[in-house]
Amino acid sequence: MTEEVRPREMPRQLKFVRVFLWIQAVLNLLVSVLVTGLAVDELNHGNEEAGLALALAVLGFVVAVVLVACAVRLSRGSPWVRPTVIAVEGLSVVMGVISLVSGGAVTQLGGMVIAIVIIVTLSKPEERAWFTR
Repeated sequence: MTEEVRPREMPRQLKFVRVFLWIQAVLNLLVSVLVTGLAVDELNHGNEEAGLALALAVLGFVVAVVLVACAVRLSRGSPWVRPTVIAVEGLSVVMGVISLVSGGAVTQLGGMVIAIVIIVTLSKPEERAWFTR
């Protein structure tokens, strides 16, 4: 059995993954700020159903922080980054499918495609080797 050796320089495709993680983190942050503002306004006007939107906005903030942490640690090849990113992107695909099935915007497809490409990239041998010690 051959032992995978960690490359000296981060593979090029992982550099693209890092860029997309930053983009996703920023977009999650912006959407979460917007949803928080709308939900708080609705709650102030007596709409108690806006509590779910507020909870989802908080979840969006958490996901943004996780994505930033992963983007930062990706360049060091931290072993926890790969499974964390795969889990977050997998949830993104599942949420996108649920949104599409329940009548959500077709624009969800773009985010789903990016998530799938990231998962596939992180599953390739050269990129996987980056995270082994």
